[in-house]
Parts: sequence; structure tokens; C-alpha cells
Amino acid sequence: MQLYVWGPALDAPSIDPKCTVVEAYLRLVSQDYSVVHCNDPHTSPTGELPLLKDGAVWVAGVDRILKHLRRKGLDADASLSDKDRARSTAYSALCQDTLHDVMLFAWYTDTTNFIKCIRPAYASLLSFPTCYLAPLQLKKNAGARLAKYAVEIVGDDVTLPENEAEEMKELQRTGWHHMYRLARDTYAALESALEQDYFFGTPTTLDCLVFGYLSLHLYPQLPHNRLSIILRVEFPQLARFCDRFKATHFHTPSTVHNTSSTVAWRSLFSMNASPPTPAKKKSETQLDFERKRVWSIGGGVTFVLAYIIYHGLLQIEFEE
Repeated sequence: MQLYVWGPALDAPSIDPKCTVVEAYLRLVSQDYSVVHCNDPHTSPTGELPLLKDGAVWVAGVDRILKHLRRKGLDADASLSDKDRARSTAYSALCQDTLHDVMLFAWYTDTTNFIKCIRPAYASLLSFPTCYLAPLQLKKNAGARLAKYAVEIVGDDVTLPENEAEEMKELQRTGWHHMYRLARDTYAALESALEQDYFFGTPTTLDCLVFGYLSLHLYPQLPHNRLSIILRVEFPQLARFCDRFKATHFHTPSTVHNTSSTVAWRSLFSMNASPPTPAKKKSETQLDFERKRVWSIGGGVTFVLAYIIYHGLLQIEFEE
């Protein structure tokens, strides 16, 4: 099996919680696999990571991958009763909804966190020019998702706030109080459900989900590290759970597959392609169209570079 994921960052197994969830599950059920740090959701037929390649079968998305693995007999929940399965489903939904939203708030609403840590972390995983554009698109997506909490993210955050007081006023305006109260309520619910080392006595899917999402609350060393502090100080049992799960199930590094030698799922559609036909001589109209297309692409690249330099995402210095 090959698992296509976002790469590790911010002291977590992956910069994406869903990728960490699936890798944790594969480790939990002792399935041999290799990791491909593709950092490209377009590798997937559904435009999302993680993506699992199992022989000739490609499966995308956390829920579909876990369902596929269970059908193969790799069921981490086999020992759970119907009541425990229902509880697991409820807490899993809490992780994938609330814990994810709180993480997005801490990453993208806090200007200092975004500029000093989140944007550089994504930039380190991506190539030019995506490394500059993708973080802004992710921030825009986060704003759309957080709108249900009356949280508004404005601007491209190209400059840091002038002082801490200014930033605190902005955080309060964007819902600072109720979002961190939501985090505390969610942590309390999870900690009350934690039975000794694991949620159901032995590790299950829920443990993988909780670790996957909380790893990006607890481990990133953000300038404003409020989520990590809340976990360590107010919910130490939950923090110890994450540390224990990481030490137990991620103590060995992943087997990383060289991305240059992999063939993405799109290549499957070219297997039955017709033999190439001899090239026909192009008309003057076609040649004129292709020349215009080259100019338009060049203009687009120039616009991207101008945008990056103008907003301070890239600086060019000349030495005398």
C-alpha cells in the first residue's frame, strides 16, 4: 500500500490532520505501507488527501479509506459493542468538526501565527509559485468554514500587527472568546470519555482521530500557542494521551516512497489510450492561436510574480 499525504510539519506527523489519522490507523492495525509526501490534493481523483493506493485500487478521503481497510479485515473496532460504536461515531464527528474548526481559527485568524509559522510551513512543502498562493487560498477556505461561528477573516495578512494590544483587540473582534471556550468544552468532553490509556481500553479508530486532530493543537510551536497551553495546563490527561500515542505508534519513521518514481491515479486513464496519430500540418489560424496562448501564459506568470513582490511575499535585493 502507498499513502499519499501532506508532509510532516510543525512537529506533527503531517500538516493535515486527516493524513495523520489514516497513517495512525495503518500503524495501529500493523499494515505495511509506504508514504508519498505529494503535498498535492490534485493527485487525488476527488481533490483531497489522504489518498490510498492498494494494488490497482485508489481510495481517497478518510472515511472511504477506513471503510476500505475494514472490508479487507483491518478493523481496529472489531472488539467494540454496538453501544461503543455509537459513542465512537459521535466523538469522531466532534473531532472532524469542532477540533478542526478550532485549529483553523488559531492558524488563520491570529495574524502572527499565520505569518510566522503557518504560511512558512506550507511554503516549505510546496514548489514555486504554489508555495506563495496556496496558503492564501487555504486561509480563504478557512474563512468560509468559520463563517458559521460569526468569525471573519479579512485581508491577506501581509504585515504583522504593530503591537500586542492591537492584535488582542482584533482577536476579540473575530470571536476569540467563544472559539477558545468551544475548544475547552470539546477538550472536556473528550477527556471525560478517556478510559485510562485509550478511549475504550484498547486503541481504536477514535484514538487515531483524536490524536490526528489534537497533534496539530498540541505540538506546533506557534508564537501564540494558546491551544497547546490550554491542553497542557487544563487538560493534562488529554495531553498525556497524545504524547503516549505518539511515542507508542510513531516511534519509527515512515517508509517514504520517492515521488519521482510514482505514477498518479491519472495515469490509469492513459493505459487504454489510442496510438498517437501523425501530426497534421497546422494552419495559420492555429499557429496564431498558439502564439496568443503563449503570450497569455507569460502574462499570467508576470501577474503572479508582481502580486507576490507587491504584497511582500517575496523580496528581491540588489547588492552593489
